Amino acid sequence: MIRSRNILYCTILLLIFTALAVLPSLAGATAPARQLFQQGNEAYSRGEYKAAIGDYLSIAQQYGVSAPLLYNLANSYAADGRTGKAVVNALRALRLDPGNEDIRATLEQVRKDKGLYRQSRPLYERFADLLAPKQWTLMAAVALFLFSLAYVVTFFVDNTPRMVGRGVMFCCLGILVVSVPAAVFQYRTWNDAVVTAADARLLISPFTSAGSSGTIREGRLVRPVKSHGNFLLVADENGRSGWLNKAALELISDLPRRD
Repeated sequence: MIRSRNILYCTILLLIFTALAVLPSLAGATAPARQLFQQGNEAYSRGEYKAAIGDYLSIAQQYGVSAPLLYNLANSYAADGRTGKAVVNALRALRLDPGNEDIRATLEQVRKDKGLYRQSRPLYERFADLLAPKQWTLMAAVALFLFSLAYVVTFFVDNTPRMVGRGVMFCCLGILVVSVPAAVFQYRTWNDAVVTAADARLLISPFTSAGSSGTIREGRLVRPVKSHGNFLLVADENGRSGWLNKAALELISDLPRRD
């Protein structure tokens, strides 16, 4: 018994010392990120948008991304006249913070300024956008767990009020009915992309020499269907489809990249 207790104490002390050793390195890693972020903000306020973009991209590549970082990056690209980059980074920011009205307003303003009008979206799509895919999935998992727990308690534990248990089960079923389709829809759109090239052409086949079926505007949202070499078959929001060079678009799920 004493030996087991000593092992437990040693394990706890080891975890404490490990945490104390790791925390300073984490603090040191975030300090340069904060400095770069402030540097980027100052560059943006001076109208030096390319410098701001460079600072924000350095943070993304070295330390990862956050909603505020992607939001500032989107604003910098918009101010620099690069609509596609602005749209894709605003959409990335919304995936991290779906309820942020500032990000959503920036995205809509960029689209409006460039005439990227969208068809009216169904109510269920707008509802699914209220939360991120992981949040919908977590909600469904919690509801399923509570439903299972309520079922076991209601029908297998004596002296349990049946009406209360059934009420809990009914509420959990309602949450599942709402959250599962929303999560499925969000994951279905996870690999959507945005056209970032100013002169993108939809090709009728995946070859550079192929004929064009028309142009597609920078900033348009597209859904990749399949890949062939350096080309992706995509469908846009209006139902048009064609092959695009991979360099002409960015997946929303990817990290921001330099040109």
